[in-house]
Amino acid sequence: MSETQLQATFGLFVLVLLSIGLYFFFTTETKRLSDYMLADRDVGTVPIAISEVTAVASGWTFFAWVGIGFTVGMSGLWFSITMVLIVLFLYRFVAPRFRRTSEALGSQTVVDHLASTFDDHRLGPVIRLVGTVTIVVFLMSYIGAQIIAIGEAMDVGLGIPYTTAILIGGLAVAFYTTLGGFNASVTAHLLMGSLVIVAAILVPIGMVLEIGGWSAFVSEASAVDPSLLTMTGGDAGTALLIAVLSWVTFAAGAIGQPHGLMRFQAIRSEKIISKASVIAVAFQSLRLTVPLIMGAAGRVLYDGADIHHENVAMYAIIDIFPAWLAGLLLAGIIGAILSTSDSMMIVTSADVTRFYEEHLNPDATERELILFGRGVVLAAALIGIALAYVRPGTIFDIIEFAFVGLGASLGMPLAAVVIWEKTTAEGVFATIIVGLLGSVGNLYLFSDYFPILVWPVAIATLVLVSVATYDGRGQYADERTVPTD
Repeated sequence: MSETQLQATFGLFVLVLLSIGLYFFFTTETKRLSDYMLADRDVGTVPIAISEVTAVASGWTFFAWVGIGFTVGMSGLWFSITMVLIVLFLYRFVAPRFRRTSEALGSQTVVDHLASTFDDHRLGPVIRLVGTVTIVVFLMSYIGAQIIAIGEAMDVGLGIPYTTAILIGGLAVAFYTTLGGFNASVTAHLLMGSLVIVAAILVPIGMVLEIGGWSAFVSEASAVDPSLLTMTGGDAGTALLIAVLSWVTFAAGAIGQPHGLMRFQAIRSEKIISKASVIAVAFQSLRLTVPLIMGAAGRVLYDGADIHHENVAMYAIIDIFPAWLAGLLLAGIIGAILSTSDSMMIVTSADVTRFYEEHLNPDATERELILFGRGVVLAAALIGIALAYVRPGTIFDIIEFAFVGLGASLGMPLAAVVIWEKTTAEGVFATIIVGLLGSVGNLYLFSDYFPILVWPVAIATLVLVSVATYDGRGQYADERTVPTD
Protein backbone atom coordinates (compact mmCIF):
# COMPACT_ATOMS: atom_id res chain seq x y z
CA MET A 1 0.00 0.00 0.00
CA SER A 2 1.36 3.41 -0.98
CA GLU A 3 2.39 5.56 1.96
CA THR A 4 2.30 8.51 -0.43
CA GLN A 5 -1.43 8.02 -1.01
CA LEU A 6 -2.08 7.80 2.73
CA GLN A 7 0.00 10.88 3.44
CA ALA A 8 -1.69 12.84 0.63
CA THR A 9 -5.16 12.06 1.98
CA PHE A 10 -4.18 13.03 5.49
CA GLY A 11 -2.39 16.15 4.21
CA LEU A 12 -5.61 17.36 2.62
CA PHE A 13 -7.41 16.77 5.90
CA VAL A 14 -4.86 18.88 7.80
CA LEU A 15 -5.23 21.67 5.23
CA VAL A 16 -8.99 21.67 5.83
CA LEU A 17 -8.40 22.05 9.59
CA LEU A 18 -5.99 24.91 9.08
CA SER A 19 -8.48 26.57 6.73
CA ILE A 20 -11.16 26.37 9.44
CA GLY A 21 -8.88 28.17 11.86
CA LEU A 22 -8.01 30.84 9.31
CA TYR A 23 -11.68 31.36 8.41
CA PHE A 24 -12.72 32.12 11.98
CA PHE A 25 -9.60 34.21 12.56
CA PHE A 26 -10.59 36.53 9.73
CA THR A 27 -14.22 36.88 10.86
CA THR A 28 -15.47 39.13 13.61
CA GLU A 29 -16.38 36.14 15.78
CA THR A 30 -13.09 36.01 17.66
CA LYS A 31 -12.79 39.68 18.55
CA ARG A 32 -14.30 39.25 22.03
CA LEU A 33 -13.11 36.81 24.69
CA SER A 34 -16.58 35.25 25.11
CA ASP A 35 -16.71 34.62 21.35
CA TYR A 36 -13.22 33.13 21.28
CA MET A 37 -13.90 30.81 24.24
CA LEU A 38 -17.61 29.93 23.81
CA ALA A 39 -18.68 31.00 20.29
CA ASP A 40 -21.03 33.57 21.90
CA ARG A 41 -23.10 30.69 23.40
CA ASP A 42 -24.79 30.13 20.06
CA VAL A 43 -23.94 26.55 19.01
CA GLY A 44 -26.80 24.43 17.65
CA THR A 45 -28.10 20.96 18.52
CA VAL A 46 -26.15 18.70 16.15
CA PRO A 47 -22.81 20.54 16.36
CA ILE A 48 -22.89 20.65 20.16
CA ALA A 49 -23.85 16.97 20.52
CA ILE A 50 -21.21 15.76 18.06
CA SER A 51 -18.64 18.14 19.51
CA GLU A 52 -19.35 17.11 23.12
CA VAL A 53 -18.66 13.46 22.31
CA THR A 54 -15.77 14.12 19.93
CA ALA A 55 -14.18 16.36 22.57
CA VAL A 56 -13.78 13.37 24.88
CA ALA A 57 -13.28 10.67 22.20
CA SER A 58 -9.55 11.32 22.05
CA GLY A 59 -6.80 8.73 21.65
CA TRP A 60 -8.90 6.72 24.07
CA THR A 61 -11.38 5.39 21.51
CA PHE A 62 -9.10 3.98 18.81
CA PHE A 63 -5.97 3.36 20.84
CA ALA A 64 -6.44 2.81 24.58
CA TRP A 65 -9.92 1.28 24.33
CA VAL A 66 -8.99 -0.96 21.40
CA GLY A 67 -5.99 -2.03 23.48
CA ILE A 68 -8.34 -2.96 26.33
CA GLY A 69 -10.43 -5.03 23.92
CA PHE A 70 -7.23 -6.76 22.81
CA THR A 71 -6.02 -7.57 26.33
CA VAL A 72 -9.13 -8.13 28.47
CA GLY A 73 -11.96 -8.12 25.93
CA MET A 74 -15.57 -7.32 26.70
CA SER A 75 -15.04 -6.88 30.44
CA GLY A 76 -14.52 -3.23 29.52
CA LEU A 77 -18.30 -3.00 29.03
CA TRP A 78 -18.59 -2.26 32.77
CA PHE A 79 -16.91 1.06 31.99
CA SER A 80 -19.00 1.66 28.86
CA ILE A 81 -22.35 1.07 30.57
CA THR A 82 -21.45 3.25 33.55
CA MET A 83 -20.24 6.10 31.37
CA VAL A 84 -23.40 6.11 29.23
CA LEU A 85 -25.49 6.32 32.41
CA ILE A 86 -23.38 9.24 33.66
CA VAL A 87 -23.76 11.02 30.31
CA LEU A 88 -27.55 10.64 30.64
CA PHE A 89 -27.33 12.05 34.17
CA LEU A 90 -25.33 15.04 32.96
CA TYR A 91 -27.74 15.88 30.15
CA ARG A 92 -30.83 15.39 32.32
CA PHE A 93 -29.84 16.98 35.63
CA VAL A 94 -26.68 19.07 35.17
CA ALA A 95 -26.65 20.54 31.66
CA PRO A 96 -29.89 22.62 31.71
CA ARG A 97 -29.17 24.45 34.97
CA PHE A 98 -25.46 24.69 34.19
CA ARG A 99 -26.26 26.41 30.87
CA ARG A 100 -28.73 28.78 32.52
CA THR A 101 -26.59 29.77 35.50
CA SER A 102 -23.43 29.94 33.41
CA GLU A 103 -24.91 32.68 31.25
CA ALA A 104 -26.22 34.54 34.30
CA LEU A 105 -22.80 34.43 35.97
CA GLY A 106 -20.87 34.97 32.73
CA SER A 107 -18.75 31.89 33.43
CA GLN A 108 -16.75 30.31 30.63
CA THR A 109 -15.44 27.06 32.14
CA VAL A 110 -16.08 24.70 35.05
CA VAL A 111 -13.46 26.38 37.24
CA ASP A 112 -14.74 29.81 36.28
CA HIS A 113 -18.27 28.72 37.18
CA LEU A 114 -17.25 27.41 40.61
CA ALA A 115 -15.26 30.56 41.39
CA SER A 116 -17.98 32.88 40.06
CA THR A 117 -20.67 31.15 42.12
CA PHE A 118 -18.77 32.04 45.28
CA ASP A 119 -17.33 35.27 43.93
CA ASP A 120 -18.08 37.31 47.07
CA HIS A 121 -16.92 34.60 49.45
CA ARG A 122 -13.44 34.80 50.92
CA LEU A 123 -12.62 31.44 49.27
CA GLY A 124 -13.78 32.49 45.79
CA PRO A 125 -10.32 33.60 44.59
CA VAL A 126 -8.70 30.55 46.22
CA ILE A 127 -11.15 28.22 44.44
CA ARG A 128 -10.10 29.81 41.16
CA LEU A 129 -6.42 29.35 42.01
CA VAL A 130 -6.56 25.69 43.08
CA GLY A 131 -9.04 24.93 40.29
CA THR A 132 -6.70 26.41 37.69
CA VAL A 133 -3.75 24.46 39.11
CA THR A 134 -5.86 21.28 38.94
CA ILE A 135 -6.76 22.00 35.31
CA VAL A 136 -3.13 22.52 34.37
CA VAL A 137 -1.96 19.33 36.13
CA PHE A 138 -4.56 17.00 34.67
CA LEU A 139 -5.12 18.57 31.25
CA MET A 140 -1.41 18.88 30.52
CA SER A 141 -1.14 15.14 31.20
CA TYR A 142 -4.19 14.54 29.03
CA ILE A 143 -2.84 16.65 26.16
CA GLY A 144 0.45 14.76 26.33
CA ALA A 145 -1.44 11.47 25.97
CA GLN A 146 -3.30 12.79 22.93
CA ILE A 147 -0.11 13.85 21.20
CA ILE A 148 1.43 10.44 21.95
CA ALA A 149 -1.58 8.92 20.18
CA ILE A 150 -1.14 11.32 17.25
CA GLY A 151 2.49 10.28 16.98
CA GLU A 152 1.61 6.58 17.09
CA ALA A 153 -1.09 6.98 14.45
CA MET A 154 1.15 8.88 12.04
CA ASP A 155 4.09 6.58 12.67
CA VAL A 156 2.18 3.32 12.15
CA GLY A 157 -0.40 4.54 9.65
CA LEU A 158 1.43 7.12 7.57
CA GLY A 159 5.07 6.11 7.94
CA ILE A 160 6.00 9.45 9.50
CA PRO A 161 8.67 9.09 12.23
CA TYR A 162 7.22 9.44 15.74
CA THR A 163 9.23 12.55 16.71
CA THR A 164 8.26 14.33 13.49
CA ALA A 165 4.67 13.21 13.90
CA ILE A 166 4.20 14.68 17.38
CA LEU A 167 5.58 17.99 16.14
CA ILE A 168 3.24 18.05 13.13
CA GLY A 169 0.18 16.99 15.12
CA GLY A 170 0.79 19.19 18.13
CA LEU A 171 1.53 22.32 16.13
CA ALA A 172 -1.32 21.73 13.66
CA VAL A 173 -3.96 21.58 16.40
CA ALA A 174 -2.39 24.55 18.18
CA PHE A 175 -2.45 26.56 14.95
CA TYR A 176 -6.13 26.21 14.08
CA THR A 177 -7.23 26.46 17.72
CA THR A 178 -5.07 29.52 18.38
CA LEU A 179 -6.52 31.28 15.37
CA GLY A 180 -10.17 30.27 15.49
CA GLY A 181 -10.88 29.52 19.14
CA PHE A 182 -14.04 27.67 20.18
CA ASN A 183 -15.78 28.22 16.82
CA ALA A 184 -12.93 26.54 14.98
CA SER A 185 -12.92 23.74 17.56
CA VAL A 186 -16.65 22.99 17.23
CA THR A 187 -16.63 23.23 13.42
CA ALA A 188 -13.63 20.91 13.19
CA HIS A 189 -15.35 18.52 15.60
CA LEU A 190 -18.37 18.26 13.33
CA LEU A 191 -16.08 17.13 10.50
CA MET A 192 -13.98 14.85 12.71
CA GLY A 193 -16.98 13.39 14.50
CA SER A 194 -18.52 12.38 11.19
CA LEU A 195 -15.31 10.59 10.22
CA VAL A 196 -15.13 8.93 13.66
CA ILE A 197 -18.64 7.54 13.17
CA VAL A 198 -17.65 6.17 9.76
CA ALA A 199 -14.45 4.63 11.18
CA ALA A 200 -16.28 3.16 14.18
CA ILE A 201 -18.65 1.37 11.81
CA LEU A 202 -16.35 0.31 8.97
CA VAL A 203 -13.25 -0.81 10.88
CA PRO A 204 -14.88 -3.47 13.12
CA ILE A 205 -16.96 -4.73 10.19
CA GLY A 206 -13.84 -5.00 8.05
CA MET A 207 -11.92 -6.81 10.80
CA VAL A 208 -14.71 -9.29 11.50
CA LEU A 209 -15.15 -10.00 7.77
CA GLU A 210 -11.39 -10.51 7.47
CA ILE A 211 -11.66 -13.25 10.10
CA GLY A 212 -14.53 -14.89 8.21
CA GLY A 213 -17.71 -13.38 9.62
CA TRP A 214 -19.31 -13.07 13.04
CA SER A 215 -19.53 -16.79 13.81
CA ALA A 216 -15.89 -17.29 12.90
CA PHE A 217 -14.92 -14.28 15.00
CA VAL A 218 -16.75 -15.58 18.08
CA SER A 219 -15.30 -19.06 17.63
CA GLU A 220 -11.70 -17.95 17.06
CA ALA A 221 -11.77 -15.27 19.77
CA SER A 222 -13.01 -17.84 22.29
CA ALA A 223 -10.29 -20.21 21.17
CA VAL A 224 -7.59 -17.58 21.69
CA ASP A 225 -8.95 -16.66 25.13
CA PRO A 226 -12.19 -18.16 26.53
CA SER A 227 -12.78 -15.05 28.68
CA LEU A 228 -12.25 -12.54 25.88
CA LEU A 229 -15.94 -12.18 25.02
CA THR A 230 -17.23 -12.31 28.61
CA MET A 231 -17.78 -9.43 31.05
CA THR A 232 -15.87 -11.23 33.81
CA GLY A 233 -12.52 -11.16 32.04
CA GLY A 234 -11.76 -14.53 33.62
CA ASP A 235 -12.00 -13.10 37.16
CA ALA A 236 -14.20 -14.38 39.99
CA GLY A 237 -14.94 -13.54 43.62
CA THR A 238 -12.93 -10.70 45.14
CA ALA A 239 -10.84 -10.24 41.99
CA LEU A 240 -14.02 -9.74 39.93
CA LEU A 241 -15.43 -7.28 42.48
CA ILE A 242 -12.24 -5.19 42.42
CA ALA A 243 -12.16 -5.29 38.62
CA VAL A 244 -15.78 -4.14 38.32
CA LEU A 245 -15.30 -1.39 40.92
CA SER A 246 -12.19 -0.23 39.07
CA TRP A 247 -14.12 0.09 35.81
CA VAL A 248 -17.11 1.79 37.44
CA THR A 249 -15.04 4.29 39.42
CA PHE A 250 -12.93 4.98 36.35
CA ALA A 251 -16.06 5.76 34.32
CA ALA A 252 -17.30 8.04 37.12
CA GLY A 253 -14.67 10.52 35.92
CA ALA A 254 -17.04 11.33 33.04
CA ILE A 255 -18.87 13.65 35.40
CA GLY A 256 -16.03 16.15 35.31
CA GLN A 257 -14.42 16.41 31.88
CA PRO A 258 -14.22 20.22 31.48
CA HIS A 259 -13.59 20.07 27.74
CA GLY A 260 -16.94 18.27 27.34
CA LEU A 261 -18.86 20.23 29.98
CA MET A 262 -17.81 23.47 28.30
CA ARG A 263 -20.15 22.49 25.42
CA PHE A 264 -23.13 22.80 27.77
CA GLN A 265 -22.16 26.42 28.41
CA ALA A 266 -21.95 27.13 24.68
CA ILE A 267 -25.22 25.54 23.52
CA ARG A 268 -27.71 28.01 22.05
CA SER A 269 -30.49 27.29 24.52
CA GLU A 270 -31.22 24.84 27.32
CA LYS A 271 -34.40 24.00 25.41
CA ILE A 272 -32.43 22.03 22.81
CA ILE A 273 -30.35 20.05 25.32
CA SER A 274 -32.82 17.16 25.30
CA LYS A 275 -32.51 16.75 21.51
CA ALA A 276 -28.74 16.99 21.72
CA SER A 277 -28.70 14.27 24.38
CA VAL A 278 -30.24 11.72 22.00
CA ILE A 279 -27.46 12.25 19.46
CA ALA A 280 -24.75 12.34 22.13
CA VAL A 281 -25.85 9.16 23.90
CA ALA A 282 -26.13 7.25 20.60
CA PHE A 283 -22.65 8.42 19.57
CA GLN A 284 -21.20 7.61 23.00
CA SER A 285 -22.71 4.12 22.94
CA LEU A 286 -21.12 3.48 19.54
CA ARG A 287 -17.65 4.69 20.41
CA LEU A 288 -17.60 2.95 23.80
CA THR A 289 -18.52 -0.52 22.51
CA VAL A 290 -17.18 -1.14 19.00
CA PRO A 291 -13.51 -0.50 19.92
CA LEU A 292 -13.74 -3.47 22.29
CA ILE A 293 -14.89 -5.62 19.38
CA MET A 294 -12.05 -4.22 17.29
CA GLY A 295 -9.57 -5.15 19.99
CA ALA A 296 -10.94 -8.67 20.37
CA ALA A 297 -10.87 -9.11 16.58
CA GLY A 298 -7.32 -7.79 16.58
CA ARG A 299 -6.39 -10.47 19.10
CA VAL A 300 -7.45 -13.05 16.50
CA LEU A 301 -5.80 -11.32 13.54
CA TYR A 302 -2.54 -10.33 15.24
CA ASP A 303 -2.09 -12.80 18.08
CA GLY A 304 1.65 -13.45 18.37
CA ALA A 305 2.58 -10.51 16.12
CA ASP A 306 5.21 -8.08 17.34
CA ILE A 307 2.93 -5.02 17.60
CA HIS A 308 1.78 -2.89 20.52
CA HIS A 309 -1.78 -3.72 21.55
CA GLU A 310 -2.83 -0.04 21.44
CA ASN A 311 -1.89 0.16 17.74
CA VAL A 312 -4.05 -2.75 16.54
CA ALA A 313 -6.68 -0.55 14.84
CA MET A 314 -3.97 1.27 12.87
CA TYR A 315 -2.49 -1.96 11.53
CA ALA A 316 -5.93 -3.32 10.67
CA ILE A 317 -6.86 -0.23 8.67
CA ILE A 318 -3.66 -0.41 6.65
CA ASP A 319 -3.91 -4.16 6.06
CA ILE A 320 -7.61 -4.39 5.22
CA PHE A 321 -8.69 -1.25 3.37
CA PRO A 322 -7.58 0.33 0.07
CA ALA A 323 -5.17 3.24 0.39
CA TRP A 324 -7.65 6.06 -0.27
CA LEU A 325 -10.15 4.73 2.28
CA ALA A 326 -7.42 3.88 4.79
CA GLY A 327 -6.18 7.45 4.52
CA LEU A 328 -9.67 8.79 5.15
CA LEU A 329 -10.21 6.49 8.15
CA LEU A 330 -6.83 7.39 9.60
CA ALA A 331 -7.73 11.05 9.15
CA GLY A 332 -10.91 10.42 11.13
CA ILE A 333 -9.07 8.67 13.95
CA ILE A 334 -6.31 11.25 14.14
CA GLY A 335 -9.05 13.87 13.92
CA ALA A 336 -10.69 12.43 17.03
CA ILE A 337 -7.41 12.85 18.86
CA LEU A 338 -6.92 16.37 17.55
CA SER A 339 -10.47 17.24 18.58
CA THR A 340 -9.81 16.31 22.19
CA SER A 341 -6.49 18.13 22.16
CA ASP A 342 -8.00 21.37 20.86
CA SER A 343 -10.79 21.21 23.45
CA MET A 344 -8.31 20.75 26.28
CA MET A 345 -6.18 23.59 25.01
CA ILE A 346 -9.24 25.86 24.90
CA VAL A 347 -10.21 24.96 28.49
CA THR A 348 -6.66 25.42 29.77
CA SER A 349 -6.42 28.73 27.95
CA ALA A 350 -9.77 29.92 29.27
CA ASP A 351 -8.98 29.12 32.90
CA VAL A 352 -5.46 30.52 32.87
CA THR A 353 -6.69 33.64 31.02
CA ARG A 354 -9.53 34.18 33.51
CA PHE A 355 -7.06 33.86 36.41
CA TYR A 356 -4.79 36.36 34.65
CA GLU A 357 -7.71 38.75 34.14
CA GLU A 358 -9.13 38.44 37.67
CA HIS A 359 -5.93 38.52 39.70
CA LEU A 360 -2.98 39.69 37.62
CA ASN A 361 -4.27 42.24 35.12
CA PRO A 362 -7.87 43.36 35.80
CA ASP A 363 -7.51 46.27 33.38
CA ALA A 364 -6.58 44.09 30.40
CA THR A 365 -8.48 44.85 27.18
CA GLU A 366 -10.41 42.23 25.18
CA ARG A 367 -7.64 42.23 22.59
CA GLU A 368 -4.95 41.69 25.23
CA LEU A 369 -6.92 38.85 26.81
CA ILE A 370 -7.42 37.08 23.48
CA LEU A 371 -3.72 37.42 22.65
CA PHE A 372 -2.86 36.06 26.09
CA GLY A 373 -5.30 33.18 25.61
CA ARG A 374 -3.78 32.32 22.26
CA GLY A 375 -0.36 32.31 23.86
CA VAL A 376 -1.59 29.84 26.48
CA VAL A 377 -2.92 27.55 23.73
CA LEU A 378 0.49 27.54 22.06
CA ALA A 379 2.25 26.94 25.38
CA ALA A 380 -0.09 24.03 26.17
CA ALA A 381 0.73 22.48 22.79
CA LEU A 382 4.46 22.79 23.34
CA ILE A 383 4.23 21.24 26.82
CA GLY A 384 2.11 18.43 25.38
CA ILE A 385 4.69 17.80 22.67
CA ALA A 386 7.44 17.67 25.31
CA LEU A 387 5.45 15.15 27.39
CA ALA A 388 4.79 13.06 24.29
CA TYR A 389 8.51 13.01 23.56
CA VAL A 390 9.27 11.79 27.10
CA ARG A 391 6.32 9.31 27.04
CA PRO A 392 5.78 8.85 30.80
CA GLY A 393 3.35 5.93 30.34
CA THR A 394 0.87 4.23 28.04
CA ILE A 395 -2.01 6.20 26.55
CA PHE A 396 -4.44 4.26 28.75
CA ASP A 397 -2.53 4.90 32.00
CA ILE A 398 -2.15 8.64 31.42
CA ILE A 399 -5.77 9.13 30.38
CA GLU A 400 -7.07 7.10 33.32
CA PHE A 401 -5.15 9.29 35.76
CA ALA A 402 -6.33 12.56 34.21
CA PHE A 403 -9.90 11.36 33.62
CA VAL A 404 -10.45 10.29 37.22
CA GLY A 405 -8.65 13.30 38.67
CA LEU A 406 -10.80 15.78 36.75
CA GLY A 407 -13.99 13.99 37.73
CA ALA A 408 -13.22 13.77 41.45
CA SER A 409 -11.73 17.25 41.85
CA LEU A 410 -13.95 19.36 39.55
CA GLY A 411 -16.88 17.29 38.28
CA MET A 412 -18.37 16.45 41.66
CA PRO A 413 -18.22 20.02 42.98
CA LEU A 414 -19.82 21.32 39.78
CA ALA A 415 -22.68 18.79 39.90
CA ALA A 416 -23.21 19.57 43.57
CA VAL A 417 -23.23 23.34 43.01
CA VAL A 418 -25.78 22.93 40.23
CA ILE A 419 -28.21 20.53 41.92
CA TRP A 420 -27.61 20.81 45.70
CA GLU A 421 -28.14 24.26 47.22
CA LYS A 422 -26.38 23.33 50.45
CA THR A 423 -23.02 23.04 48.69
CA THR A 424 -20.67 25.58 50.24
CA ALA A 425 -17.48 27.30 49.14
CA GLU A 426 -15.62 25.41 51.86
CA GLY A 427 -16.98 22.10 50.53
CA VAL A 428 -15.97 22.93 46.96
CA PHE A 429 -12.49 24.08 47.98
CA ALA A 430 -11.84 21.02 50.14
CA THR A 431 -13.08 18.63 47.42
CA ILE A 432 -10.83 20.14 44.76
CA ILE A 433 -7.81 19.71 47.05
CA VAL A 434 -8.79 16.17 48.08
CA GLY A 435 -9.60 15.19 44.48
CA LEU A 436 -6.22 16.42 43.25
CA LEU A 437 -4.09 14.97 46.05
CA GLY A 438 -6.26 11.86 46.40
CA SER A 439 -5.88 10.94 42.73
CA VAL A 440 -2.11 11.26 42.93
CA GLY A 441 -1.95 9.41 46.25
CA ASN A 442 -4.25 6.58 45.15
CA LEU A 443 -2.21 6.08 41.98
CA TYR A 444 1.23 6.04 43.57
CA LEU A 445 0.54 4.65 47.07
CA PHE A 446 -2.27 2.19 46.38
CA SER A 447 -1.96 1.56 42.66
CA ASP A 448 -3.69 -1.85 42.83
CA TYR A 449 -6.87 -0.11 43.96
CA PHE A 450 -6.77 2.90 41.62
CA PRO A 451 -9.18 4.63 41.17
CA ILE A 452 -11.50 2.95 43.70
CA LEU A 453 -10.24 4.83 46.76
CA VAL A 454 -10.47 8.37 45.32
CA TRP A 455 -14.25 8.62 45.18
CA PRO A 456 -15.43 7.74 48.71
CA VAL A 457 -12.92 10.17 50.20
CA ALA A 458 -13.86 12.97 47.77
CA ILE A 459 -17.61 12.41 48.19
CA ALA A 460 -17.33 12.33 51.99
CA THR A 461 -15.29 15.53 51.93
CA LEU A 462 -17.83 17.37 49.78
CA VAL A 463 -20.84 16.29 51.84
CA LEU A 464 -19.37 16.56 55.33
CA VAL A 465 -17.60 19.88 54.84
CA SER A 466 -20.64 21.42 53.12
CA VAL A 467 -23.01 20.24 55.86
CA ALA A 468 -20.63 21.48 58.56
CA THR A 469 -20.24 24.95 57.00
CA TYR A 470 -23.75 25.54 55.61
CA ASP A 471 -25.37 28.44 57.47
CA GLY A 472 -28.96 27.53 56.59
CA ARG A 473 -29.63 30.66 54.55
CA GLY A 474 -28.81 29.30 51.11
CA GLN A 475 -26.90 32.48 50.41
CA TYR A 476 -25.85 31.34 46.94
CA ALA A 477 -29.15 29.78 45.88
CA ASP A 478 -29.95 32.64 43.47
CA GLU A 479 -26.84 31.95 41.41
CA ARG A 480 -27.98 28.33 40.98
CA THR A 481 -31.68 28.83 40.30
CA VAL A 482 -31.84 31.44 37.57
CA PRO A 483 -35.39 31.26 36.16
CA THR A 484 -35.98 29.82 32.70
CA ASP A 485 -36.78 32.31 29.95
